[in-house]
Amino acid sequence: MDKVSGSRSESRGSIVAGMAICWLLNLAQIGISWLLLVLDDRTLPFVFVLAGMVGLVQVGYVAPIWRLLQRKGKQRTATGLLIAAAVTLLLNAGVWVFGARLRHMIS
Repeated sequence: MDKVSGSRSESRGSIVAGMAICWLLNLAQIGISWLLLVLDDRTLPFVFVLAGMVGLVQVGYVAPIWRLLQRKGKQRTATGLLIAAAVTLLLNAGVWVFGARLRHMIS
């Protein structure tokens, strides 16, 4: 309890902040893939992996940040980070499934 206001101060972070962290990092990842595409045609495989598989590649930066937030006691922020990562992964998988079905329908 806080002596001044008489209420318990919440320092566990914010779910919205965790979601914002994840999605801003995803935007940075897409920006890096765009820069690689503009740089040279030989970087096309890297662009495909970075942009096309953002849901899987994000595990490389979401897991360490999640562990860091957990250690610092920011459980809500860590939860928001995982929620955003799961949403990104599901949307990315949905796009791949839709693309595969559309390609099958066209063939």
